Amino acid sequence: MTITRKKKARRASPRAAKPGRRAQNKERTRKEILKAALELFSKKGFFRTTTRQISNRARIAEGTLFNYFETKEDLALYFFEQELAGLTDWYQSQTKLDRAPLAEKLFAIIHRHLERITPYEEFIGAVYLRALQPVSKLNLLSLEAHELNVRYLRFIQEVLREAEEAGEIPKVGDFGAYAFGLFHLAIITYWLQDISPGKENTLALLDRSLKIAQSILKRGTWEW
Repeated sequence: MTITRKKKARRASPRAAKPGRRAQNKERTRKEILKAALELFSKKGFFRTTTRQISNRARIAEGTLFNYFETKEDLALYFFEQELAGLTDWYQSQTKLDRAPLAEKLFAIIHRHLERITPYEEFIGAVYLRALQPVSKLNLLSLEAHELNVRYLRFIQEVLREAEEAGEIPKVGDFGAYAFGLFHLAIITYWLQDISPGKENTLALLDRSLKIAQSILKRGTWEW
């Protein structure tokens, strides 16, 4: 991580007070519930898994489960929250990316994300279907999903801002983060349908798309 990136990371994430033992225990229980749920989702599917089955696997009462997650959608949101935290922590630890071109950084971010969610492909597909329902908490227009999306966009915004300050690309503002967010979503959608060995078609599409986008931006214009 460059000095600039370290300063930005400190500004964006001031050190929080260490959580108390009760808070730590609650978080540990959330993670245990999520682990149990993911194991069941991988075997039975998201829609066929019941909250009773999840509570039994987690060895807690079903009423206790509802104290942590009201619905399976809340579990899914927590999963994505954990994935985002893991992704940002991973990126900040990758000092080898400090001098990498922007296209390589963005490729690494999406590639890492795909690696992390690969064991849960069926679950991700089910969540995507659920997100199409207007009343779902997983719908991008819901406040719950929107809050998580904003955190992701701020992360991408910082990555793009570094490239702007280095003169690698022109200023793209908030639009750049939103555009990449939509692109990231499109790549995951393609990835879910990709039946090529090792999802190699997805990686090839990702690589070509980012190189083309950076080439356009380097010319200082959005015009083809």
